[in-house]
Amino acid sequence: MTSVKKSRATLIGVVLAFALPVIGAKFVLDQSWYQGAATNKGTMLVPPIKLGEQVNARLPEGWHVALIADDNCGAQCEQGLYAMNQLDVALGKESDRVKPLVFSRAALAFDLGQTPMVQPFNDNEIIDSLSALPPYRLFIIDPLGNVMLHYPTFADEEQMRAEAKNLLSDLRTLLKLSRVG
Repeated sequence: MTSVKKSRATLIGVVLAFALPVIGAKFVLDQSWYQGAATNKGTMLVPPIKLGEQVNARLPEGWHVALIADDNCGAQCEQGLYAMNQLDVALGKESDRVKPLVFSRAALAFDLGQTPMVQPFNDNEIIDSLSALPPYRLFIIDPLGNVMLHYPTFADEEQMRAEAKNLLSDLRTLLKLSRVG
């Protein structure tokens, strides 16, 4: 084999060594053979619920973990509120970036004295815009006013603790990756 043919063969070999994996990956993705694993533990809202600029302007700045409460919520709400209150301790130095809120249409039937970090927020427009969420859910609102993840609440303390750990895990990931708030 002449040196010109040897050089061409080497060049073609190098190009193929770099091009074949890229072409193979593109083919696998186009054929939908690869399904990436979900890393979030909550239920993702696709597309996220957008609260709008005017509604979002009424909320305190930063990230929010929220719950919509009414008089029928009972033990579920109390466990959810307790879990939201404990986020302040669990988040550590990041706790100033997250504000726990409870939305309600009227005065709450239960006492928020046990959960001093949770702020009540009476706003019918926000509650109406979140009507697509299942009832009695904890949800995360980003600083831009997008509701993206939601979590069930439980009357049972052990189940609620497990779900609160899931919320905390997702919230830590979002705060770590976020460039806003």
